[in-house]
Amino acid sequence: MSVYLAKRKDGSLKSPYYQFDFVLKVNGERRRVHGSTGETKEGAARLHEKKEKTRVKAERPLDNMTLAAACFRFEEEIGRHRASSDDITTAYAHCCRLIGGARILINLTAEDIATAVRKRSAETYGAKNPKLVTPATVNRQIVEPMMRLMRRARSVWNMSCEPDRIPWKDLKMKEPEGRNREFTPEESDTFWATLRRDYHPVILFLAGRGFRARSAIGMKKFDVDLKNGTANVWKKGVGMTKMRLAKDQCDLILAAMKLCPNSPFIWTYVKQKGKDKGKRFPVTYSGLRGAINTAFRQSGITDFKIHDLRHDFASKLLRRTSNLALVKDALAHSDIKSTLRYAHVLGDDIARGMEGMTTGMVPERSLSVVNGKKAVN
Repeated sequence: MSVYLAKRKDGSLKSPYYQFDFVLKVNGERRRVHGSTGETKEGAARLHEKKEKTRVKAERPLDNMTLAAACFRFEEEIGRHRASSDDITTAYAHCCRLIGGARILINLTAEDIATAVRKRSAETYGAKNPKLVTPATVNRQIVEPMMRLMRRARSVWNMSCEPDRIPWKDLKMKEPEGRNREFTPEESDTFWATLRRDYHPVILFLAGRGFRARSAIGMKKFDVDLKNGTANVWKKGVGMTKMRLAKDQCDLILAAMKLCPNSPFIWTYVKQKGKDKGKRFPVTYSGLRGAINTAFRQSGITDFKIHDLRHDFASKLLRRTSNLALVKDALAHSDIKSTLRYAHVLGDDIARGMEGMTTGMVPERSLSVVNGKKAVN
């Protein structure tokens, strides 16, 4: 069938625009393609149909994949193997909800993603937390997941995606400067005094080693080699990576494993209510965050988040060693630029280092004049 004007039973036009309807064999399968040309003249409609046939013939096997199907495939291939799998699932759920899971992935435009960013930025964290989601949350739930998805669709799934044509940087919301929050000695004392005792081991480990919380709580007993002082930990953007452990960290892990010898997980907590009260279960991210936030609230500590334990570790390690390269390796940063955010802690060392520099560089005669003293001939 060529282009045509769709009519009702009484002969009236359903639409002023010509329709197209054709069948082609694409990638070994018969495909029926139909729709509106958007044209009111037959010649222009035929030209539109010709272009559509050319486009369909050039389609790759997976080019008709929907956003929802692509998100599911990404989670199966990548997401479920990461420590942050729950966050990835949540992010793609928001993408499908705000963009439309039934949309064809290769047809998505920058405008579609910008609209999703605008909608998400106007939402709150839920009924219990009426605060608007932060720009960082919007970027990590919409822009960055869609960028990763479209790049994988092009490079791995061989789809006709064109992620490079989307201005990802322009779509991102501006985020505030990076945090460098540290515990003060007084805050540290009150925090440990109010924190639940069964959460002490895992948080001591986080505070003393600086791993990301999700990576640390996901550690299993077979991930650690206490004899050689190493642990296999999920590194952002890389995957499982072998990291060094100090002796006191190995001792902490060994003690934690003895608390629940039958569990494959290292870090466990004691259930406080219900029929399993008193039994130990693996620490979860939500449970860890709840225990920390409760301790903050009871001790009066404000403006401190679970990830700030990593910032606290990095700042204190750099202040103690004055070695940016060492801190970079300890945090498993891929780029030293990420570590430079902690360079502010070296300010006091720089100031101390500069003391006496003037005396060493300026002749004593000139210095005496500057100080208001009579120069000695």
